[in-house]
Amino acid sequence: MTQTPTVRAGTPPTPPAINTPEYERWTKESALSFPGGTVTATYGNLIQTLDVNMIGFSCNVSTKNVTVGPSTVTRTIGGASTQRAGYSYVKKQFNKKNSSLAAAGYPIRIRTEIGEYTARLTGSMEDFATFLCSNTAAIYDAIYVYSPRGAEYGPFTQGVI
Repeated sequence: MTQTPTVRAGTPPTPPAINTPEYERWTKESALSFPGGTVTATYGNLIQTLDVNMIGFSCNVSTKNVTVGPSTVTRTIGGASTQRAGYSYVKKQFNKKNSSLAAAGYPIRIRTEIGEYTARLTGSMEDFATFLCSNTAAIYDAIYVYSPRGAEYGPFTQGVI
């Protein structure tokens, strides 16, 4: 006899009343970093799509070995040259969102059971899809993601137990 699987569904938070301090917080732009990029939307849209407390964030940094070769430096034209020795170091890269006055990334659409909203994505759709697949426990309902060219990715859903 096979058992019918039950869906592990959480309940998204209820939006706050308009003109309250919590509502103001929900309307502010927020970014969610993932390995390979960020997705930016209003805080309210993000927390009604994903339970951020369930996401497997970690401080595993990506590292890159950098080697700088030896060089010759001349400080003034026609002056004496000095030799600089080569050296190596390890560069660490933490997840981050670059800040500037320009909108970063490209626009994507995210559709959930509650509705649809526009977000901005830095990084690749593949990295974002991998992030969603790695964090299915944090997804409230089915998520569909549409690229700027209209390609549909998903549904990304919570697993069954």
